[in-house]
Amino acid sequence: MKILITGATGYFGHQLALTLAQQGNCVHILVRNPASPNIPQHPNIHVFTGDITRRNSITLAMKNCERVFHTAALVKIWSKNPAEFYTVNVDGTNNVLAEALELGIKKLVFTSSCAVLGASLKEPLCETDPRLEGFDNDYDFSKFMAENIVKEYGHKGLFTAIVCPSKIYGPGIDTHPITVNKVIRNFISNKFTFIPKPGSLIANYCFINDVVQGHLLAMEKGLGGEKYILGGENISYTDFFELLRSLSNAKSRLIQAPRFIVTSVAWLKWLQCTISNKDLFFSPHAVRHIFCNKSFSSGKAIRQLGYQLTPLKEGLQQTIHFLKNQNHV
Repeated sequence: MKILITGATGYFGHQLALTLAQQGNCVHILVRNPASPNIPQHPNIHVFTGDITRRNSITLAMKNCERVFHTAALVKIWSKNPAEFYTVNVDGTNNVLAEALELGIKKLVFTSSCAVLGASLKEPLCETDPRLEGFDNDYDFSKFMAENIVKEYGHKGLFTAIVCPSKIYGPGIDTHPITVNKVIRNFISNKFTFIPKPGSLIANYCFINDVVQGHLLAMEKGLGGEKYILGGENISYTDFFELLRSLSNAKSRLIQAPRFIVTSVAWLKWLQCTISNKDLFFSPHAVRHIFCNKSFSSGKAIRQLGYQLTPLKEGLQQTIHFLKNQNHV
């Protein structure tokens, strides 16, 4: 089967492309830079140069494909040019879906994010829960807008399903400045690790292999127009790092940082990066996101798709082993 993947040079898309190729599929990947070192290597993977922000560059890669996984996105905390979030994540998504509809693609799975759902209260959020607060960053809002575009094309006759991973971790290429893998690596390597105060705040961590399988299941079993959370275990910051410590023998000391200190540091970093014209990896607006609960339920995906969760302990063991073999820790 011929399948197109956008975003195959990213951390998740790279693993998805390899998995599909290893299953014997003919995998087309659309990349902006054909010389990128992050292009997945496999005889069944065929590289097409293009950009989702230019619709006419998508056609050749998508032609004769039956299915599309649209994973490409601009994933950043902050940008000096906020419009680029909407150019890539909104207009780019519209271009991919418009081309898919015109070329008669049978099924399309869109990779969104649990960030669209926002913060949770006492119970884990599910797909139908309303967002409790407005959007205060362009990444979250642009992915929300992209989801609405996907739904619109579903009404036009294109078979679509939306999947929402939480915090992905596990073996794979390193393509982003702030990932769970880097947090793990830094905790193992450094003497101090700062976490939000209180350490009882909850986050959700999903193993990359589970998310890959969740995408495949959404393509095979997903219902048209439906949305599925692909998460993992909900766990507090303190318990997460203590589990990581027990598995890695890390000596890093956990320090709980109050919100006002983190906010002050974030504004100083913002000022420094603005003056020096460097990328900002942690913005003042992102502070609120780490000082709230992000608890999610994958119950719908488990019931309807057969989605399975790798225990966090097992996933972390594999991740630590991978990072050590790669000499990252």
